[in-house]
Amino acid sequence: MAFEFTNEQFEYINSSIENHVFLEACPGSGKTEIVAAKVAKEIDSWSPLPSGLAVLSFTNSATNELTKRIAKYLPPGRSMFPHFLGTFDSFIYKNIVSPLATELTGFTGDNDDASIRIVEPSGYLGYRSKYQYGGRGNVYAHHFSITGNNKITFDTGDSIQNRTLNSLVLKDWEERDLQNVKKRMLRGGLATYKDIECLALTALTSNNLCHFVELLVKRYPLIMIDECQDLSEEQLTILLILADNGAKLHFIGDLHQAIYGFRDVDPEKISQFVRNNDFIELKLSRNFRSCQNIVNLCSIISGRDHITGNVSWLDSRCLVIQYKKCPTELIGIFEEKCNGFDHNVVVSRGHSILRKFQTSVSKLNNIQKLALAVKLFNPNDMEALNNSMELFSEFISYYLTESCKPNSFNCPQSVDSNLAWRKFLCKSLNHLVSNDLKHMQVSWSDWVKRSKVLVRTLSKQYFCPEDISTVLAPLDEVNLTSPAGFAKNEVNSVLGSTSKSTQSYRMSTIHGSKGETHDVTIVISTAQAGGQPGSHWQSWLNEPNSEAARFAYVASSRPRHYLIWAVKTLKNTERERLEAIGFKIL
Repeated sequence: MAFEFTNEQFEYINSSIENHVFLEACPGSGKTEIVAAKVAKEIDSWSPLPSGLAVLSFTNSATNELTKRIAKYLPPGRSMFPHFLGTFDSFIYKNIVSPLATELTGFTGDNDDASIRIVEPSGYLGYRSKYQYGGRGNVYAHHFSITGNNKITFDTGDSIQNRTLNSLVLKDWEERDLQNVKKRMLRGGLATYKDIECLALTALTSNNLCHFVELLVKRYPLIMIDECQDLSEEQLTILLILADNGAKLHFIGDLHQAIYGFRDVDPEKISQFVRNNDFIELKLSRNFRSCQNIVNLCSIISGRDHITGNVSWLDSRCLVIQYKKCPTELIGIFEEKCNGFDHNVVVSRGHSILRKFQTSVSKLNNIQKLALAVKLFNPNDMEALNNSMELFSEFISYYLTESCKPNSFNCPQSVDSNLAWRKFLCKSLNHLVSNDLKHMQVSWSDWVKRSKVLVRTLSKQYFCPEDISTVLAPLDEVNLTSPAGFAKNEVNSVLGSTSKSTQSYRMSTIHGSKGETHDVTIVISTAQAGGQPGSHWQSWLNEPNSEAARFAYVASSRPRHYLIWAVKTLKNTERERLEAIGFKIL
């Protein structure tokens, strides 16, 4: 196959699959295209059938994009079999846990189906601990995980509750209580993604399953990990076991873009893994996306140098705009700076800042998400429609008992078509609006009564496909309640005002913008330091190896043309600090 790539890109495409390889790829380096070309090249010349290579990513959207890119390089009609292309979670679920499900969990199956169902922390399950913990009541089995060293980690979906529970020093009888409820859930055929990782580690380290591990490595002698900076410690342990049994690993990614600390992702551990296992290290150091002005600033943030960008401009392409109290003051300036460009994104560390552009309520509960979804619904405004569907999908997923795809409007895993799910969300919102739910000059009590009737019948509407209807069963008897203390208040008065929608930019979190390319990227800093980690601009510049700096690096490396930071009014020393690294203060 003939490839027209740079020498650096070509070096990886022709790299040996008999060695461990780490390809460090800077932003805008064409990484996905290079991985696709490499995979296609190896598939085209693959000989050790029936084994295959495994290409793993961390999101369904990344998998879908890679699949499309690979198809460009393969002969028409060429099948991916016997190769595996999917997420890391799906790989260990399908190839390690599912074949051994009964042996690992004791679940014998229903109607000859012993498949383990995945559940999210937001789902409702009946498996609860016998005792109460930390003044937070009984703990549900899907709200904690137990690692191979019997360490118990809580993940309830509530960060405050997690901090309380994870700070507890558990007694032996408490650990036994939690272990028992977890075993009961697993025997019932249910598990979280974290449980699946723990089960996979149990299988791979079991003395009586050594032959299974040998067969697995023969089946997948080469494992390629895209976005390797997202690997957790448990996932690295799984890969180490496979490597020790003969599998070759190719890591592709940028450790400076590791922003999943809440999943115990530590780029230093990944770097140590690469060094300890004698990886051949290759680099992609040409950024084809951003101008050199933006590349230079990102190099200062990350402490990484020797990256070549596109053309350097004499006029500044890195700007700072200031607000006095709230970023919503800058809406007019946002539109002005985005004028003339097509793909512009306003980015923040978390959803709380973005919500300010939609409602004056600082933190939405689930019923308020439904109300705001209905209020924003407008099929003629793509940004409003996107926000509306996202809120509505969050409302629905709160009640479902299976895991969802967060990057596909929380589409349930059992629903194969993301498009069918999006159509359902849109038609459901239209149904709610058509039944007068957009009339919000009423009390929350009255509005919730009408909402409950409509939500309970969504699964029975003509526009709801059968596979989606089955998933929505928990909604059939859902009990909706008014926000605490606001039953008699008018809905509109509680939601507050919404900012004028615009077509010139959309809004995203830093996690949501990862991997994207923008024309203009506007990164919003919180007004005060010391809030959510990585949300204030000063934390972005304090330590290049910190996660806060990595947040800034990911967000600031998205744009082609202009990078803009929106910050609270600066003091003179703060202005000088930002000007010194290449910003122009407006």
